[in-house]
Amino acid sequence: MSIKFGRMFAFLLLGGGWLSTAQAGLDGDRPVFRAALDAMQAGKREAARARLDELRDYPLRDYLTYLDLRERFDTAAPAEIMAFLKAVPDSFMAEELRKRQLRQLASVGDWSGYLAFDDASLESTEFRCQRVVARGMELGVPPVLDEALTVWREAKSLPETCERMEDWLAASGKLTAELLWKRLEASMDDGKVSEARRLAARLEARERIPEWQQARKTPEAFLKKNRDTQGDAVLHHMLADAVKHMARKDAREARATWLGLKAREGMAAWARHEAERDIAVEAARQHLAEAIDWFEGVPASALDEYSRAWKVRAALRTQQWGQVLATIESMPADEQSQDEWRYWRARALDAQGQGDAARQLWREIARSISYYGLLAADRAGVRYDLGYIDLPPDSLVTDVALRPAVRRAREFYVLGLMSEARKEWQAALRDMDPPTQRAAAHLAARWGWMERAAITMGKARHAGLEDLEVRFPLPWRDEVERFARAESIDSGWMFGVMRRESAFMADIGSSAGAQGLMQLMPATAKYVAKKHDLPAPDHSDLHDPSTNMQLGSAYLRYVLDTFDAHQVLATAAYNAGPGRVKQWLPKGEALPADIWVDTVPFTETREYCRAVLHYATVFEWRLSGDVKPLSARMPGIPGG
Repeated sequence: MSIKFGRMFAFLLLGGGWLSTAQAGLDGDRPVFRAALDAMQAGKREAARARLDELRDYPLRDYLTYLDLRERFDTAAPAEIMAFLKAVPDSFMAEELRKRQLRQLASVGDWSGYLAFDDASLESTEFRCQRVVARGMELGVPPVLDEALTVWREAKSLPETCERMEDWLAASGKLTAELLWKRLEASMDDGKVSEARRLAARLEARERIPEWQQARKTPEAFLKKNRDTQGDAVLHHMLADAVKHMARKDAREARATWLGLKAREGMAAWARHEAERDIAVEAARQHLAEAIDWFEGVPASALDEYSRAWKVRAALRTQQWGQVLATIESMPADEQSQDEWRYWRARALDAQGQGDAARQLWREIARSISYYGLLAADRAGVRYDLGYIDLPPDSLVTDVALRPAVRRAREFYVLGLMSEARKEWQAALRDMDPPTQRAAAHLAARWGWMERAAITMGKARHAGLEDLEVRFPLPWRDEVERFARAESIDSGWMFGVMRRESAFMADIGSSAGAQGLMQLMPATAKYVAKKHDLPAPDHSDLHDPSTNMQLGSAYLRYVLDTFDAHQVLATAAYNAGPGRVKQWLPKGEALPADIWVDTVPFTETREYCRAVLHYATVFEWRLSGDVKPLSARMPGIPGG
């Protein structure tokens, strides 16, 4: 192990002669590029363009051209734009200009021009719909209808670009009432009122959207008002939808109300079954013991992947192992093959006296250094397969380093243009196979760009090419260990939180407002600072690594104290808040921690707990060389 670590250390620090030679040339070009970039950003495009000849071989010369094209896009000739796309096909710059050109061509109905600029790598719903429309306008509608239906069904939402495609599907008869109702409900869930109204018009229910919106706001009153109404198809769907919303607050009350509706028996079978399925799901999320019985009343054909998962979790929460096993074995093969359900299948087998079969399955899962792999290893009594693996071939790393998109990404990074650097790195990875991604991860580590090294190795691991020292780097190690000691917390755990929260990107903020390495909410940071007699931090302070880690470690100590040093509960509380975690505690007897984690109602928090506890175990090994079993971090969850 130490020999391989030494090889990696040398690889990271020494570099090759080719790199040093290349860097010498770039050092001279950077001041010229900076001056040209400043001129471009100041609106002095002629002055910037005048410097291009001085940067003929500089990796970011095309970035200046991109900025110029972006500014005069409306007057640029299509041939000029196409030339740029061909010059840098593997760049985020080409993708952004291509999208803008496609939107413009679609807006004027130039479909032959659209197809000339189209690229199959644009996989968003907007461009998938436009692609179908362009092909339909050029080739005729019938040949594209099957593709159109696939796009329509897979889309999470339908932007305006999909309307013509949807018209074709409606005219062809491929949009059934069931499909329309399901998408209408999804549109309502997402707050996409205009989309909902459009879909409702196809069902002759447009004028009832306001009533439906009110039913969602006050489902109890709506259901009570219509308790004895037979109703029509539109009302039936509104009632079924309203009871689902009521169930999110109180599944027991919602089920009782549902069973008392006169209209229930007259509903379309699929709508009735989906309502009953969703009530059962909410009951499981609320940890009601009767949830598993309610699931039994729902036909298997009405269950989807999400509801099947919650059927298993309902049985887990009450430790009905026969039901756990039966539900997992009723899943489609691709679901059963997931480590989550393989692990729980083994737990169910073991609980039913089939220990040998359980241990065999656990040993298979333990080949993966993942959350379930580590738990399975503990159950099977086998050692974790931690260690450093051979480095990627130097020739492959060199090849990656010389790729134009990678060179651009590195130069953006060196210049501190982090948004562009990350986008260009992502574009560079697009066509790489896993071994090449692994080489790219090592290359980023060599540059000291540990956030991209870690994230990229996370991509490569899906093919079994996982280098733990690259996926789990130790930036700011001295500071982390100092703050962890000051708060008497586990430094591996603190690293695990940072890895999950920000992947070591100190400059990022979330859409919810969380900031920096440990993704602190400003209010939380101020609360912790006040409690520790520290200055109230402002926004920029939270992007300072030292300040963020100091406050984040103090908050970890706070949640750990709140839950009597229980690391599982403290981890959940760091993500979801102590109040919610207290609501999720068992009401009676203690519960095994692996069951508790997997029955946390919030998907984000459930996945967060798994990730942080898994990461903490690996980081402790990286810090000390010792292995603390994951199960040792996960004592039983006390009941109340």
